[in-house]
Amino acid sequence: MLYVAPERLLSERFAPFLESIAAKIGIATLAVDEAHCVSEWGHDFRPEYRQIQQLRQRYPGIPLTALTATATSRVQQDIIEQLQLKNPAIHLASFNRSNLYYEILPQEKRSYPQLLQRIRAQSGSGIVYCFSRRSVDEIAYRLQQDNIAALPYHAGLDDKIRADHQTRFLRDDVQVMVATIAFGMGINKPDVRFVIHYDLPKNLESYYQESGRAGRDGEAATCTLFFNPGDVRKIEYFIEQKASDQEKRISYQQLQQVVDYVEGTHCRRTIILRYFGERFPGNCDRCDNCRYPKPLEDWTIEAQKLLSCVARCRERFGMNHIIDVLRGAKKQKIEEYGHHLLSTYGIGQDKSAEAWKLLGRSLLHQGLLDETADGYRVLKLNQLSWEVLRKQRPVAIAVPHQTVAQADRDFNPQAATAALLLERLRQLRKQLADAQSVPPYVIFSDSSLKLMAQAQPQSLDEFAQISGVGTYKLQHYGDRFVEEIREFCQEQPTARPWLSETLQATFTLSQQHLSLAEIAAQRQLSLSTITTHLCQLLELGKPLAIAPLVLPVKQDLILKAIEKLGEDPLKPLKDSLGDNFSYEEIKLVRAWWRQQRASHSS
Repeated sequence: MLYVAPERLLSERFAPFLESIAAKIGIATLAVDEAHCVSEWGHDFRPEYRQIQQLRQRYPGIPLTALTATATSRVQQDIIEQLQLKNPAIHLASFNRSNLYYEILPQEKRSYPQLLQRIRAQSGSGIVYCFSRRSVDEIAYRLQQDNIAALPYHAGLDDKIRADHQTRFLRDDVQVMVATIAFGMGINKPDVRFVIHYDLPKNLESYYQESGRAGRDGEAATCTLFFNPGDVRKIEYFIEQKASDQEKRISYQQLQQVVDYVEGTHCRRTIILRYFGERFPGNCDRCDNCRYPKPLEDWTIEAQKLLSCVARCRERFGMNHIIDVLRGAKKQKIEEYGHHLLSTYGIGQDKSAEAWKLLGRSLLHQGLLDETADGYRVLKLNQLSWEVLRKQRPVAIAVPHQTVAQADRDFNPQAATAALLLERLRQLRKQLADAQSVPPYVIFSDSSLKLMAQAQPQSLDEFAQISGVGTYKLQHYGDRFVEEIREFCQEQPTARPWLSETLQATFTLSQQHLSLAEIAAQRQLSLSTITTHLCQLLELGKPLAIAPLVLPVKQDLILKAIEKLGEDPLKPLKDSLGDNFSYEEIKLVRAWWRQQRASHSS
């Protein structure tokens, strides 16, 4: 096997060598790795790759194979055309990495403490990706000052230093590699437990490839992306430095697709897989949007307005123009095309541009609307779009809490009290961790601390009901934490275990032995939202009768499936149980099972 870069492969000096190999030994096949680099629609386009087609002309009888892990359908077609493949056999594996947990952490300004906290809460090796070499050096240095074993990696370092840093990371001599995208290509470290993007990636292919370096051993791993709106402007600046208008259009569209992913309210796995042309039903339970779902609202009428506007604009315009028409904007472009005379002009003035953008993004993510991938982002109707327009299909979208009236705004005093206690518990955790020379997460996870801050257990029996408190931790840390909570409650007379009003309302109805559907109907909330409430109540140790929620015979079958397949992820459980079992039923039984296990271990 001969490995060679395309630049050398096509050089004048290399040609005679290749000819001699072909004459003396023969060439069995040509394989192009990272084939997405052939396509200008790929995320790492390199013009040199285009010239590989010259080998097709020089050696027309030799089979050629193109390999890549990140190619959309458009990129796949471009690879076929550019490499002049004739009736190729196309083999596609699933893009789904079911063991990865995807989450977005929004931030208005760069927050190193947030990054440090995230890393301290993780176990095992991890990679932190930064946009610039300067950021890499700065973050690596600050992590080292905070006793995190971290090293930098970027193209500006000496080759020997880069090789040494990579070797030390592979051997677990250090926990964290802080790197630019130069790091990762070709390495095989299967036990990377987390990948954090400190800066926004330029496109979804890059994000999928870089985040995919986590969990290659099949074990659970976390992919975190920090989103600072300022990153968008930074990437836009670099896009403007590109040579051609075509490159700029493609780059801008790819950047907007990343922003749509970040700001999306649907299952993140669904969004990523749809981008690569793969369908996924949602409810992965392995992303922040599925784990902590936002309330669903019926926006069928609004969807019909938007889709109707797309149709009346003859499917020739992008999202921003359609929104301008709906909101009755007085813009020259609208008048030039006569769109101010359309029946849909101004019918959407009751909603903000952001609300319409939320709807448009949701329609795209649900497959109820299409968009061209040629850099112009023109909206196109599909068969499902027409079903919505003909009133054959309803549309529900997930609405962020801040856009819902009074979304838990009334309960900030209690939340602030819990936040104060949480900080106290974190300080205690750090003291214990430092004394034992272990990371803080070894003492208790952040999720356990949050439950302690909410429930405020006043005795060891109550403390044992907290998720994550087993026999060992109860014996070794229970007294210290209960004492800290008692002192806090004495110092804060208003402190008390609290439930938000929405949780309290769900809990009250559950005490009337209503079914899941009955509770959801009375609360006028989705089954998924009510299920999340009930699971949280179980984690807090609240007495819930599960029989009205899940039939006993179903409980038994779900418990057997958990014992056989494990509690995470949910999809294998759902697949094994079949269509007669809902995700809501599985989640509820799992939460009840976790509570019982924690209670028995104490």
